[in-house]
Amino acid sequence: MKPRLKIGVVGATGAVGQTAIDILENEFQAFELEELRLFASRSSAGKRVPFRKGGLDVALTVEDTNLDRMLGCDVVFFATDSFISLEFIPTLASAGVLCIDKSSAYREDPTVLLVVPEVNGMLLGNPDFLKFPVVANPNCCATPLAVALAPLHKAFGLERVIVSTYQSVSGSGKPGIDALREESKGFFSLQDLKSQPSQVYPKAIAFNVFPFVSKILDNGDTEEESKLIFEVKKILDLKNLRVSATSVRVPTFVGHAEAVSVELNSIDFSLANAKQVLQQAPGVCFVDEWEVQNPEEEHSPMRFPTPRDVQGQDPVYIGRVRLSAAFERGLSFWVCADNLRKGAALNGIQVVESFCDQGLMAKLRQKRSR
Repeated sequence: MKPRLKIGVVGATGAVGQTAIDILENEFQAFELEELRLFASRSSAGKRVPFRKGGLDVALTVEDTNLDRMLGCDVVFFATDSFISLEFIPTLASAGVLCIDKSSAYREDPTVLLVVPEVNGMLLGNPDFLKFPVVANPNCCATPLAVALAPLHKAFGLERVIVSTYQSVSGSGKPGIDALREESKGFFSLQDLKSQPSQVYPKAIAFNVFPFVSKILDNGDTEEESKLIFEVKKILDLKNLRVSATSVRVPTFVGHAEAVSVELNSIDFSLANAKQVLQQAPGVCFVDEWEVQNPEEEHSPMRFPTPRDVQGQDPVYIGRVRLSAAFERGLSFWVCADNLRKGAALNGIQVVESFCDQGLMAKLRQKRSR
């Protein structure tokens, strides 16, 4: 019998929180939604959020972030700033509430799991996890990259990874979306291409790209690049994997893309074998490149994933798979995923599904009842 869960969403009025609410309107194989409680800042308390469940349209009221109300939940998603997570999660987890944290508060904590269910969901079954049931949800670029790399590592072994990300403005939440929308309107009104600083970013984002997603560290990497490198190693459990990353902000609203080149170890590696591995990988939609509908037409459509294609979709899309001449056993490919779904809210909900699939919710409830 599927467990019936009371679920809370903290940061319910933000982009990731709203995406989580939209996904929770669906039916799930591993659990049923008994009650949904929405939390946000005091300024958002009282707002009504539409929610459709079981064919009924209702409106849920957003509550001020309230510890007592969260303690009445089985699961709480945190889609807000790190300081909120650090304030509430220790008490909730100690009381036996499963906490899924989208912030960076716990990602580098060696005692906290960083989970992508298709890759390392089995770690949830560790008995020690129930003592402090907190899962860090990875960075929105680390998640799809790990989904793509894990099957390649299992089949051929990873030696090194070079990745460039192309990250949409929704990675900055509603302020980033608003900045791109307003700057684009301004450009079409004024026809002015002069690069002016954005209210959100260090440079104008409309019709522009820049290799800066967060602050630059002492070693020259940005904070975003450092997160991506660390988190991919942690998810794959490959501390010595050599990874280089360049994070780029691009003027798209939703959907992150990644250009990836890898060096593989196995002499059994071939392009055909690699494609087969990716085609069969869990969580992946493999788009075989260069499927030309009419070879005689110079501009015939070709199939490869783009951020606009993947918006609102659950899988990690992979295309443009080809050999890389940079390495003896090299492979290059293109990755796209909806950063608000698989890069954030969906991955967290899939963690709950995996947790319930493994029969762990009953054990956690036993702990809470003691």
